[in-house]
Amino acid sequence: MNILKFITESYRSPVFAGIVVLILPYIYSILAKKDWYSVFISIPTIFWVVLIIILVFWIISIAIRKRMSYGSVPIGFKPTYGWIDIGKLLYHDVIWKVRTINPGPFSNPFDTSKPSIYLENPPRCPNCETQLEIVDNYYWYVWNCVRCDFKKRTWDTFKKTEERAKLIAKRDIEMIEEEPQ
Repeated sequence: MNILKFITESYRSPVFAGIVVLILPYIYSILAKKDWYSVFISIPTIFWVVLIIILVFWIISIAIRKRMSYGSVPIGFKPTYGWIDIGKLLYHDVIWKVRTINPGPFSNPFDTSKPSIYLENPPRCPNCETQLEIVDNYYWYVWNCVRCDFKKRTWDTFKKTEERAKLIAKRDIEMIEEEPQ
């Protein structure tokens, strides 16, 4: 783990920094042959207030980054015979294409299992249906449309939102199948 990653992603780093700040006056008191308590008291109160504010902000920043990093690694595959589009789902103010794998010419006619449901990632703009791009600002993501002026600020990656939308799409398909004919 490199230093920058340790500082920005680990709760150990602000705790370690706080402990070091408490130990430094003790080390100085030994070297200067002074009383530790008098050295500690001589440090201005504003220093301690600023230090606490910085440590709290640091911990909050780490918490936000940890929440944002969930599911940020894009994974995917392309089936041999392509996709069959089932429909579209509007979720999280963007359009998700719901699709399933095309079984191709060698499909088993006796297979009664339900096909798997997939969502196209990245999602599409609700205005012009262009695929969106994601921009990682340090404390949030911005989903941008390159064609129109659509922008969405969120803490969620495409992958995390896709997993939630997939659950809704599966339930919508189940409800359609459950309807009496």
